[in-house]
Amino acid sequence: MITATDLEVRAGVRTLLTAPGSGLRVQAGDRIGLVGRNGAGKTTTLRILAGEGEPYAGKVIRSGEIGYLPQDPREGNLDILAKDRVLSARGLDTLLREMEKQQALMAEVADEKERDKAIRKYGRLEERFSALGGYVAESEAARICHSLALPDRVLNQELRTLSGGQRRRIELARILFSASDGSGGKSDTVLLLDEPTNHLDADSINWLRSFLQSHDGGLIVISHDVELLGDVVNKVWFLDAVRGEADIYNMGWKKYLDARATDEQRRVRERANAEKKASALKQQAAKLGAKATKAAAAHQMVKRAERMLNEVDDIRV
Repeated sequence: MITATDLEVRAGVRTLLTAPGSGLRVQAGDRIGLVGRNGAGKTTTLRILAGEGEPYAGKVIRSGEIGYLPQDPREGNLDILAKDRVLSARGLDTLLREMEKQQALMAEVADEKERDKAIRKYGRLEERFSALGGYVAESEAARICHSLALPDRVLNQELRTLSGGQRRRIELARILFSASDGSGGKSDTVLLLDEPTNHLDADSINWLRSFLQSHDGGLIVISHDVELLGDVVNKVWFLDAVRGEADIYNMGWKKYLDARATDEQRRVRERANAEKKASALKQQAAKLGAKATKAAAAHQMVKRAERMLNEVDDIRV
């Protein structure tokens, strides 16, 4: 559904991530937690996977629908109603407006031919509306909004009248509505969510957790809510800010924490062993370097020691 090949991500001249091959893949059923310290490149990587940015190198192939929630959603048209913004995920807002227009013509036009024309057009629009879920879909959109603490009063307001937090919840509702058909059927939409619990209360977070657990399409989520990660994800991508690489853990959150701790301990041991061997080589090189006839051998020893240190990871905090 999403495959990144030979991906390289940069911020200016700084390399955030190199992922050779096609190691970064999102398939149906994958619920991935994208983690790493601040500045590791999580948000930048997610934007690129969503198609909102270009990688420095490599390519990203996407198939199926993508639902992307950035940290700062694009404002777009602020004159539309909040509920229309949610319904626009399936094109229902446009259909409803056209149906209302034809209904008005049916009631107001005196000419019989024009009225018949409006009736036929209304029938075609209603047929399309029904094919897309129709009024059931409207009810589903309202249910999602209410679950995110967005009452009818807010849904019937223009976006420009809402707070930043309310607009972000509307955008989250729109994305979740696009991934839900309300009938329990499977969805192939890949959700890319950057801090989705921002501006949500405890009840809304609990509902969101349940929604994501049952989502059949792919999911990548960036979140500081470790309870959400613990309950939802079945894979973890750890962006290592020191190495500029992604460690892929095909396991849930709790097992990932144990595995990563083990990996860190292994890297510390490898670094300590390399430093010990490099120190011995440099000491030997210093002794040989005192003799002119041994200078070349001493130089080779120093280069070998430096290469040995370069091949192991830095110790991270």
